[in-house]
Amino acid sequence: MDVFKTMRWSLYFTGGVSVVLGLWALTYPVEALMSLAFFLGVGFILSGLNLLVPCFSLRGCPEYPRWLPFWSVADLLLGFLMLTRLGLTAFMIPVFLAVWLFFIGLVRIWGAFSVRRMGARGWWRMLLNGVLMLLAAAIMLSSPFLGVVSVGTVLGGLLVFKGLLVLSEGWFIFRR
Repeated sequence: MDVFKTMRWSLYFTGGVSVVLGLWALTYPVEALMSLAFFLGVGFILSGLNLLVPCFSLRGCPEYPRWLPFWSVADLLLGFLMLTRLGLTAFMIPVFLAVWLFFIGLVRIWGAFSVRRMGARGWWRMLLNGVLMLLAAAIMLSSPFLGVVSVGTVLGGLLVFKGLLVLSEGWFIFRR
């Protein structure tokens, strides 16, 4: 089984979902706060399910990325919470997303150093992605009002940039 091909296509799908969700939030910032709970919930569940594919198909491979299940579970849990508590989620979107960004930022940083040890090129893109996620989490948690007012713009921009970085990870790190 080609680990690099599987990882590349998983990252392409996940990055594409992030870019599409980000562009939607940037285009409709007012509507984004109320409907973001549903659309992001679905997107996070799809992302989490997609990230489970390499967890099972690459099991037993020595290059299997041990950090991937953490990313998958975080996306699945956040998506489930958003879909089952829409009213509360619309109010709590900035806090939920900041916690998610913080956790995934740490996982991405961990993943960057794991990929670096594998000898992959471009590992710093994954590191940059993780650091930017930590920075965005800090900004959103520092002022709940700022988080609520600008959630569409901040989240949309971050998801587009994150998606582009994830797409570049698939292209530069996992291609042969």
